[in-house]
Amino acid sequence: MPRPSKSEARSQIVDVIGECVNYALGLKESLRDERAALEEQDTDALHSAVDTKSQCVDKMAELEKQRRALCETSGFHAGPEQMIEMSLWCDEDSVVYKAWSHLMEIAAECNALNLTNGAIIRMRNQMVERNLAVLRGANSNPDTYKRDGRDIAAMNRRSLAQV
Repeated sequence: MPRPSKSEARSQIVDVIGECVNYALGLKESLRDERAALEEQDTDALHSAVDTKSQCVDKMAELEKQRRALCETSGFHAGPEQMIEMSLWCDEDSVVYKAWSHLMEIAAECNALNLTNGAIIRMRNQMVERNLAVLRGANSNPDTYKRDGRDIAAMNRRSLAQV
């Protein structure tokens, strides 16, 4: 594939990044919806948010492949400096740089939201594990090992039918 002109590359990269920003905003909203569903324990809303999140992530991955391919056909190899080099080459008025920076800001916000949602899920999982331990007749907050070195967690994994 021949190298595009600077103006063609600029136009194409702005379009790809712009579309990616739209999906990133959708991802951000779905992460907020996911958190609300987790807090409200609404499984239907949670499934909907997760489906939307997956669709946004899939589309963003597709767009990322397009962006990388465009950068590579323009002569810039994959790596952390790729967009900087692309911007220096074709971005006379900083439109590409600003769009890319905006996308990176949204990505950082999405990462923070995702980490928060993950923490909520881990906390809920720990609560369920403690409750199951109580039902099984074990200490709900056991140490990892007994004094003699035996694994307490293994002792707590009895079937509820055995309890």
